[in-house]
Amino acid sequence: MERTYIALVEKDTTSDYGVFFPDLLGCITAGTTFEEAREMAREVLALQLEGMAADGEYIPPPGSADDALAYEDAHYAIALIVVEALPERTEEEAQAELDAFLASDEYRELYGKPLTEDDLDDSAYYGDSYETEAVRNGAGLRPVIGPDTGRTYAALVRQDAAGNFNVGFPDLPGCIAVGNTLEEACKTAREALSLHLASMSADGHEAPPPSCASDVLAHPDAADAVALTVVTALSERESATEAYREIYGDPVSAS
Repeated sequence: MERTYIALVEKDTTSDYGVFFPDLLGCITAGTTFEEAREMAREVLALQLEGMAADGEYIPPPGSADDALAYEDAHYAIALIVVEALPERTEEEAQAELDAFLASDEYRELYGKPLTEDDLDDSAYYGDSYETEAVRNGAGLRPVIGPDTGRTYAALVRQDAAGNFNVGFPDLPGCIAVGNTLEEACKTAREALSLHLASMSADGHEAPPPSCASDVLAHPDAADAVALTVVTALSERESATEAYREIYGDPVSAS
């Protein structure tokens, strides 16, 4: 049984970090920190796979990073992570843990009563009107290939010993950003990408075409990455807005 799947991470200003798996509808979890959400994702993925196996259900093969970005709700997310399920248990152990989790106070605190697929389809989490603060500030995931291809790049996110998040672009060596939180790092990455592309243009250099997300995840630098995010450079119009100044301060020139 395949044990590694792509998951998407979403975060609103007042919410925990939510994690969901595009390949496994209803396999969702959350954590108060990014690290906790990642660990919870390993646990809930193991429970989901082993519960499906115990019930004789079809388990879909994992899709690629690009498949995940093409998922209809991917634009609500701020990052993509690769999740390997916790070690497999026996069928009896897996079913017992799944039943205990569904009946636990922890489950009810996260989700309320157990949700059916109809509940999920009707919930605000999947609704078209839902939009996170991160998306409104331009940090939401979006396909790498699209109308803004020349200004949209996939980036790798690392976390240092102090807990800060560092964003680097494999296609653009030297283009880096940092933030105390994942959301802050995603926002500052837009500024860093904008300045880097402007500087290359001013120096007469042509920016390289962006790699697809799956290729970025296969890059040697991805070995120690904790997530992938997709960043679109700020436009001149966005850089001049009050919202921009509240997030980044005064615009910085490329010179």
